[in-house]
Amino acid sequence: MPGKKPLLLLTQNGRGPGKDSAGRALPTTHLDRAVPDKPDDLSPEASAEWDRLVDGSGIRAWLKASDRAALANLCETWSEIVRLRKYLRKNGFKYRTTVRDSSGAVTTKYAERPEVKIYRGLLTEHRYLATAFGLTPTAETGAARATAATEAPSDLANPFAGGSR
Repeated sequence: MPGKKPLLLLTQNGRGPGKDSAGRALPTTHLDRAVPDKPDDLSPEASAEWDRLVDGSGIRAWLKASDRAALANLCETWSEIVRLRKYLRKNGFKYRTTVRDSSGAVTTKYAERPEVKIYRGLLTEHRYLATAFGLTPTAETGAARATAATEAPSDLANPFAGGSR
């Protein structure tokens, strides 16, 4: 059985706005798309990341007001990653410590800083949030497919009509 036709194809060959070729109503999303207001309490790095993402990444068309907290979380996570990376570059990922064993012998060894674990956790969280917003290469492919299926291009001829531009 053939797969479901993309929404774009159904609207291109439809009988009117929101109708398919048989005159049936097409599914619509009832989401109010709008760029959320930037929170006032973002750190400077997070604020810069917010501006970069909203103005330059292409997610602007996908955002809705309810995405404010998740987007702020993504930006603050990035800010913490930057802060910890600077700290770890300055102080190193390991530190020297002296350990005394049960017999009383003292040895010196290098141990991983506790901040490294936090840094790794932030990287994982950032990757998860970036994927949720379609900002990773894998998520971008899926996002492109979803956008192509739901948004009719305003300046292109019908790509399914068989004619050229």
